[in-house]
Amino acid sequence: MPTTKRFEHPKTPFPVGVEYYRAPTPKLDCWDADFARLSASGFRVVRSFTYWNWMEPRPGIYELDDFDYMFDLAEKHGLSVWLDIVLGTHGACPEWLTREHPDMRVVNHRGQRAETDAGPAYPQGAMIHCYDHPAWREYGGGLLRHVVHRYKDRPSLLIWGLWDGVNLASVWHRDGDGYPCYCENTILKYKEWLRKRFTLDTLNTRFSRRYRRWEDVEPPRSDQNVVEMLLYREFHYENLANHLQWMVDEVEEIDPHHEVRSHGGWSPRPWDERCARIVDSWGMSMSSNNLLTSDDPYQIADRAFSFDWSRSAGHNGRWWNEEIYAGMSRGGVTWKKQSDPRELTTLLWMTLACGAAGTMFWQYRPEYLSFESPGYNLVALDGEPTPRFDAAARAIAQIEGLAEHLPLECPRADVGIVYHPESQELFSYNDESDRFLADLRGVYRTLWTHGIPAEVITPRMDWSGYRLLFLPNIALMNAETQERIERTLQESPETHFVAEGSFGMYSADGQSSYRPPEGFADRFGVRVADFSAVTPYDIECGRNIVKTPYGQATIQTPCGYAILEPRNDTRSIGSLGGDTVAVQTEDRHFTWFGFTLSAGFGDVGQPDLVLGLANEFGVHPAVSVEGDRVVPIVRKSRRGGRLLFAFNLEPRQVRVILRPKWKTSHVYDLLAHRDVPITGGAFQLVIEPWEVAVIHCADA
Repeated sequence: MPTTKRFEHPKTPFPVGVEYYRAPTPKLDCWDADFARLSASGFRVVRSFTYWNWMEPRPGIYELDDFDYMFDLAEKHGLSVWLDIVLGTHGACPEWLTREHPDMRVVNHRGQRAETDAGPAYPQGAMIHCYDHPAWREYGGGLLRHVVHRYKDRPSLLIWGLWDGVNLASVWHRDGDGYPCYCENTILKYKEWLRKRFTLDTLNTRFSRRYRRWEDVEPPRSDQNVVEMLLYREFHYENLANHLQWMVDEVEEIDPHHEVRSHGGWSPRPWDERCARIVDSWGMSMSSNNLLTSDDPYQIADRAFSFDWSRSAGHNGRWWNEEIYAGMSRGGVTWKKQSDPRELTTLLWMTLACGAAGTMFWQYRPEYLSFESPGYNLVALDGEPTPRFDAAARAIAQIEGLAEHLPLECPRADVGIVYHPESQELFSYNDESDRFLADLRGVYRTLWTHGIPAEVITPRMDWSGYRLLFLPNIALMNAETQERIERTLQESPETHFVAEGSFGMYSADGQSSYRPPEGFADRFGVRVADFSAVTPYDIECGRNIVKTPYGQATIQTPCGYAILEPRNDTRSIGSLGGDTVAVQTEDRHFTWFGFTLSAGFGDVGQPDLVLGLANEFGVHPAVSVEGDRVVPIVRKSRRGGRLLFAFNLEPRQVRVILRPKWKTSHVYDLLAHRDVPITGGAFQLVIEPWEVAVIHCADA
């Protein structure tokens, strides 16, 4: 049997589509006219995200006439179909299933079994079932196989969506408090998992316990039990990946030809990487409102971070921007700041520039059945286009005009930012998950807004060849991470490390290190002498100045810091008052700031420090910007030469002079359809508020 996947859309190298049908809305009598408008406006894909309890209202009886009609209409109007089969996300399994198997319901950390519930995204039933009950695979597998057999040969089928927002079964339980499931099936599976990996003696060593019988071993029920919770969640994340692998295997046994995919949130999560490698492509969802229209339009860099993370995590770098929320989020009886049309188009162009396979808007019409309405939408409640729809259609037409240049190639960056899932776990147990994510994105944001690309990588990826690696809050030093650092130091002499904040403060099992940084105190010649913080009063009194070779940095917001003591040939390069807060080894391959470069600076990497480090280690923007401010992104064109995207995030017209660092013989504005004069290797552009210029630079 041939197993070649069909990834290319038959009509375009960069398909754009919409989520359309989450049963039972919108009503079927809207569909034909809506599909006609979508097709005429350049949209290529319609998606259905519909829950299990709608598809299988009786055991083994699948009522799918509405999906048959969706495929028929898609083929009538020349659209492709992206079909989600929702066994484990958001919405309820069939009510008869939890009635016949009441022990299938999720149990929270307090021992409470989940009851029927609802939410804005699942008004007709929240997910309360656990994946570890055998009935989930028995009946879910039946639905999965039936749907794939039924639609695999439809000419309009493009993608199977298998697990939207893959997550723990308990996450939809209103009283779950973020903890995993504790039902009988899950606990039994966890104990079997432990027995395969530990003897009772080795488990006691790992947990610092004195268990004498396996019967006494129970899963932890509080994040304060750090050592044991790390292992319990490791089991759950491995379990998630195994369930996703089962789904993929079931689909590919029947249909090896179509793309199979899943997605996470817009921020990295500890289980994303292992799940992303199982499917053909990865992605995310994100709100669009109050970004450019806020007092900080450059916060949109956080979306770019999410794009680069999805590209790094995705199999062979393949990813989709699966859900750009097409209107305000959320809706309800009172209303939020509406998305400006240019916020949608900026996200669309950024998605293209970051190398995505395509983009989907969530959603076409509002969700009439819940308080998501009247938000998230491209068209109004009556189905008439909004300015957001019109703007998206215009951008799609412009992107279609770039077809000869697509798909774009994203060259490897000189900078990597290391995301460490185990340290994120640790921070989340201490209610500091937001702090971890803000610090993870902080340096990226400064680099991105100054035209310096950076990739988001993990210890499971190759680190060789990067000039500069930032390590924000790699607090928990496990063997895999220690080995990756050591190997990179040995095999990649051009690579320089910059650790930020908490580095090796915890050993692999989650206990505080007896000699931090764990595994590297001697290697890097540094001792952690103490800890403190800059308080609001310190800022008021002026006790907030960090002196470094890159200039003085004024801490603007309260933050903690480690006091470091350099030893041997390591030297101090940063002081706060009389304390050393930054050190660098003699060979300059390792630098450590005892504070993150963003926590004390409004969650944005302090420019003098970040750009000073980049300059020190030979990292520079590919394009210099003179005059007003734009964000340049450079990619390789399929036609040859390079495409330069210049994003104006300002609420006013800008005039800029762009000077590429490479030699170019001809510059052409692909959206204005005109040659751009070159003078002394530079050219000038005028870009309207919240718009983008796309320039083809031919190689000299």
